[in-house]
Amino acid sequence: MFYTIRLYTTLILCSIYIFLTTYGHASSIKAHNKLADGQAVSNIKSDEYVQFFRSSAWFDETSQLWYLPIHGWVYEPEKSIIRKQLIARSLKAKYGLSVTSQQTEKNFDRRVNLLIADNERNKTIIIKIEKQHYTLPKSLPNGHFQDIITLTQSQVDQLQQNNQIIFSAAINSKDKRNFYGAVSLIPPEGISVISDIDDTIKVTQVTDHTKLMNYTFFQDFIPTAGMPALYQSWAQQGITFHFVSSSPWHLYQPLAEFADTAGYPWASYSLKYIRFKDETLLNLFKKGTETKPQQIEAILKVYPKRKFILVGDSGEQDPEVYGELMRQYPKQIIKAFIRNVNNSLATENRYKKAFSGINGDKWQLFKDPKEVQVLSFLNKN
Repeated sequence: MFYTIRLYTTLILCSIYIFLTTYGHASSIKAHNKLADGQAVSNIKSDEYVQFFRSSAWFDETSQLWYLPIHGWVYEPEKSIIRKQLIARSLKAKYGLSVTSQQTEKNFDRRVNLLIADNERNKTIIIKIEKQHYTLPKSLPNGHFQDIITLTQSQVDQLQQNNQIIFSAAINSKDKRNFYGAVSLIPPEGISVISDIDDTIKVTQVTDHTKLMNYTFFQDFIPTAGMPALYQSWAQQGITFHFVSSSPWHLYQPLAEFADTAGYPWASYSLKYIRFKDETLLNLFKKGTETKPQQIEAILKVYPKRKFILVGDSGEQDPEVYGELMRQYPKQIIKAFIRNVNNSLATENRYKKAFSGINGDKWQLFKDPKEVQVLSFLNKN
């Protein structure tokens, strides 16, 4: 039997992790059943899509249950030529950027279509885990829906595939599309990496607005040299991954595809909610100080016994955000790695202030991922 926690949110949808940071640990929340009839299907139209976001489950030792966050987005792709032209003109006028090849045109069309997609509210999504159907809360005005399903260990043992629970949207039998999702099962103890995306694992050049827009809208996403190999070497030692970013949820699909193609390990994602119609182009990317502390703290709270490595870059506020979190969670955060993207020195006042009160062996500024002594570091912990 499946158990569930219904999360009631405001119109500005908070993530499930943020819900937990606000209302306490999972064991303090009462679960209840919400099973669907085996014949029930999601009420989505043929021109509407469901995007499930990768998430990670945690085990609560008090209740002896696994908590599986389910998070998705219902939308209708927007193919407005006029709206795309307006964005293209803005990028051309302000940054001198435009389509230069078939590939850049393909990238621009896909990413803009996602950013201006129509959010579908009041859609009831029913998911299938093996033979069980489960009804999720209706989608909110931003198209997002969230819930938490809890499973016993015996259920997880029966259902898990490669340490993941795979599910899909139950849709009308005449609709031949498939919408799949996955939740990774992360045990209570171990080591996890919480990693930034832009300029940490993906070339973005956030501090240069023209290059930022070029990489965001036109260019193929490019992995940061050496980072896939570094992360794979950690994954082979049993380390799990969480990606946090100020990039919008709208771009989740191309970001996840990029990470897979580049060879990064499987990771959960925590991105940013936006309403593109109300945003300037630059406001697509909020400062890390506005988003990352809450994103990271939420992960720390549901894995209180795990140790964490934070990885970011020197381009914006990662050193400051990470240093503050390390002072707040000294037992959980065991290391911070900062990729040096602006030729700064570890002896600069910026880093002295950011990592004030933190032992020097707890953080490292690096240019080449080969500088990161993975095995020697892990052997000390």
